[in-house]
Amino acid sequence: MVDILKYSKKNKIYKFIITKILRINIQLLSKPLFLKYNIDLNLNENFFYEYKKKYPLTKWTIIEESGLRYQSNHDLNKLAEMNEPVKILEKILNTEVKKNVLNLKMIGRFKIKNFWFSMQKKNTVHPSHNHPKSVLSGVYYFKIDNNSGGEINLDLESKKVKHAPQKNDLLIFNSNVYHSVNDYLGKNDRIAIAWDAIYTF
Repeated sequence: MVDILKYSKKNKIYKFIITKILRINIQLLSKPLFLKYNIDLNLNENFFYEYKKKYPLTKWTIIEESGLRYQSNHDLNKLAEMNEPVKILEKILNTEVKKNVLNLKMIGRFKIKNFWFSMQKKNTVHPSHNHPKSVLSGVYYFKIDNNSGGEINLDLESKKVKHAPQKNDLLIFNSNVYHSVNDYLGKNDRIAIAWDAIYTF
């Protein structure tokens, strides 16, 4: 996959082709963005626990004093079980989100590059970080005790957003936006799916 934003930064020739010939406004790809939807990806809860049983520790999993913050490998988009959820998300990216960010008629499309899930126990957090190797990122809350902490904080250029997630919430934001997660206080596991997308042909 050709990452259009990445190639536009490589040299002046790529940038000229992308911006002048293909007329893709790469500046709009970095414009501060925060969108929220509520959808149902029709996922099977057993998948997550079976995956964790098969891969109990990954390089992304963190062991904290308060407990285990499990994170799967970042290539779930290659699994057959995730084909339909990825298609649903990419459809939203290339209709609703593209309409907000660019123009539906503009050459190119958003494509999910990485796809993973995290499973949090009570009193676990996620420190501030961003995803610099993509254009858009997002999180989908599959399982969560509502009104039980675990708010996500996003540091947009013009404002700070604090969102208390509910089941089936889908949040989409720029990958370069720093974000963190407050203490989760729920009694049940919180399962969230995260993903990164690039803009490509």
